[in-house]
Amino acid sequence: MQKALNLSLSNYPVVPSGLRINPKTNVSASTLDVELAGPYHHYYLDTFGRVPPDPDPTHFEHVRFLMPTNEFRFVGDGLGVSQGAKRIKSMELGQAFCRWFLHEHLNITYFVHKQELLDRQTKRALNNCSIVRTAVGDAPDYFCAENVSRFFLGESKGRYTSIGFGTSEFKLWRQQFNRVELRNNRNNAVPVKGHIVATRFAVERQPRVQSGLYAEDPHSPGDASLLDGESDELGSTIVSLHYASIMEKLNLPVAAAALFNGLPLPAILGVPVTIWELAFGPHSGRRFVGGYYRNGGVGPLFERTGNGLRIASEDTLRLDVPRGTFFGVEEQIFRSVVAVIRGSGQFRQDFPQMLDVASFYSGASMLRDGSILAPVEFLVPVESATF
Repeated sequence: MQKALNLSLSNYPVVPSGLRINPKTNVSASTLDVELAGPYHHYYLDTFGRVPPDPDPTHFEHVRFLMPTNEFRFVGDGLGVSQGAKRIKSMELGQAFCRWFLHEHLNITYFVHKQELLDRQTKRALNNCSIVRTAVGDAPDYFCAENVSRFFLGESKGRYTSIGFGTSEFKLWRQQFNRVELRNNRNNAVPVKGHIVATRFAVERQPRVQSGLYAEDPHSPGDASLLDGESDELGSTIVSLHYASIMEKLNLPVAAAALFNGLPLPAILGVPVTIWELAFGPHSGRRFVGGYYRNGGVGPLFERTGNGLRIASEDTLRLDVPRGTFFGVEEQIFRSVVAVIRGSGQFRQDFPQMLDVASFYSGASMLRDGSILAPVEFLVPVESATF
């Protein structure tokens, strides 16, 4: 399902090619099309642990509250019956749209909540650099990375009230980048490019207001630089923590713990998985490590036949029998992550990503980190393995 938002950019010397009116001109388009499976994929990665959301995460949880129009607009006066509920829901959606925008249009693949990185510093022993809080108050939401050598700060906002680059509130959001510093091993502050992505959500009761996404790219303070190897250490930590969260969703707690703590996994501990093959769409034949979450019903979802496996059904006459949602990681990327856990690999600049991902169904999504969310009917289990 595709929806449209207004788009406003500030302080982007070069407009990303996917956001231009004409690819040959450095002029931003005024609207932005969003395939909702993408923001929902980021919402799922950002919000949930191993427990799946309800309803089916391959269908944007908030679709039932959207008006049947091309624009992104909620029915009534938005999600939630109280101001507190509205604030929480809009914040969650703001983070999802922030991650989606940075991923789709600025080539940023890996995301870690800033507090998670701050809390992990003592366990992960960043020897060549450090993240330091310099003042009380809010700081940017994310440390994120394109690869181990290119990392950024990200701040997300989601709200129903107006947003503008010249407002006092946007000024306060910019100041958040002054409350955290990246310091090199000489304890000098290093500037980090950042992105503020704020999304305003329109509602039925205010028909003149349009949903819109506002993006700006401030920097954190500093005029020093990182030497070779210093940036890779922080970047690899961001990538490692990103995949730790994914391993948790794959119900691989030992692998997740190894990534969270930066510790090698001993050979005696195996990583048992099931390998699946995508059986439909432009990526047909691609293999993924993962499994499915059952959305109701009892017993196994698959049954054996003379030709292999098929989806089982408790009642073949009913059309509303719940199925399952597949979550997984592309096989070669998963193998590369396991190699890091085993100590035989590293999160390097050439760490594999899933490129040229083509959309093939509105309820399915694949990201460059290799993760996939799709109806389980689109995949077939082909073998079990232990890494």
